[in-house]
Amino acid sequence: MRIPKRFKLFEQTIAVTFDPKNFIEQDGYQGFACYRTNQIQLRESNTTTPRSDDQINQTFYHELMHFILYHAGAANTGKKDYLHQEEGLVDLCGSLLHQALATMEYDE
Repeated sequence: MRIPKRFKLFEQTIAVTFDPKNFIEQDGYQGFACYRTNQIQLRESNTTTPRSDDQINQTFYHELMHFILYHAGAANTGKKDYLHQEEGLVDLCGSLLHQALATMEYDE
């Protein structure tokens, strides 16, 4: 699957970046959802941290799910339960979305 350079949610453009300097002090992180700057920042594969395309795609869908839940959920309703911060839910939903889109079959 291809990772987009940008996409829109509620008419806000979310940019997807691969910038190694974002991970200099974040050794264990593979990606970030930056709501303030409307960016998904992804760690690219390199010799010290090799990552397969599937791993990078999975990280993208995980971070995408953070944005979807952020815009759809408690951040806009005033509730105290912030679903976009529930890592287990985010990872599960991101994984399911990734698998569904990656395995879709179409009649030609």
